[in-house]
Amino acid sequence: MGGKKQLDAEALLEQIFYYMNSLVNEKDFKKTLLLLTDMGRILVNAERVSFWYWDKEKHQYWTLVASDTEQLTVPEGSGIVGATIEGNEIIVINDPYKDARFNSKVDKETGFLTKSILCMPVTNTAGEVIGAYQAINKLDENGESNFEEKDVKRLTLAAAYSGKTLESHLLYQAAHVDALTKLKNRRSFYEYYNVELAPVLQEDVASIVICDIDFFKKVNDTYGHNAGDAVLQMIGRMLQERVGGGEAFRWGGEEFVLLLPKRNVEQAKQLAEEIRQSVEQAVCHFEDNDIPVTMSFGVKEIDVDCNVEANIEIADGRLYKAKTTGRNRVVAED
Repeated sequence: MGGKKQLDAEALLEQIFYYMNSLVNEKDFKKTLLLLTDMGRILVNAERVSFWYWDKEKHQYWTLVASDTEQLTVPEGSGIVGATIEGNEIIVINDPYKDARFNSKVDKETGFLTKSILCMPVTNTAGEVIGAYQAINKLDENGESNFEEKDVKRLTLAAAYSGKTLESHLLYQAAHVDALTKLKNRRSFYEYYNVELAPVLQEDVASIVICDIDFFKKVNDTYGHNAGDAVLQMIGRMLQERVGGGEAFRWGGEEFVLLLPKRNVEQAKQLAEEIRQSVEQAVCHFEDNDIPVTMSFGVKEIDVDCNVEANIEIADGRLYKAKTTGRNRVVAED
């Protein structure tokens, strides 16, 4: 495979200005990462570049973005990426198949041939490693070459910007996602409603569902708060799986909200009934306990002539009706 001539200082500066200008104007997280990986590929003249995220909860590394390949996922501690992250060190290898740290599994699965690697840790502002930035196969006019110290210096620029971008994204996610259930939180609800849903309400229907877990205090009192957390996590997963093209939010405590674009009140009621039945049939297994729970639901087709608070108030009133008329039911009318 033929390569490109290494950029001279003037051409390099021109490329940096181009990407910096593009990054300033780009607000989308994924598109920003694509720009950063493309910038890294150009700066060091590599065949492939990938940006890896360290998912500590799942104990794995996966590519947030990778040029010329689909998303890759590898176990924590494996490969050159693992060595870079664990050791918080820059690794340059120009004969990877002779290096015991190199994981050739991906090459075997894809038929790709790795000839040289430059991998560096990506850190946050506290200096903690949160991922890795990797360039593969340095190219020259003949199609192959070795990574050098000047490539390390050049790739550092892209890695630094990637770290800042990822950290900002993680902070944003932390502020908008409920830590326990992993559902979006109340702040995220208003953002989604105002930015995504409100602009299309004049042209299309949408509904809101407010629901909560029946007798949740009794769960906490009987089995303990850790068991209650397990129940909330189970419900969060079930709502996320069932919401389809909508969004599920943890409203607070044991209460949740669903926003359902393109569903009228009858369709939203049907979905709520399906979820109600699924919850009723499910059991939360926690330690030595099998904990059954039920949920009540209030459903409201969104009225575009009312503000979001007014729609919430009506849906919440229907939830209250469901609670006071027996629980474990769906109410879609006043």
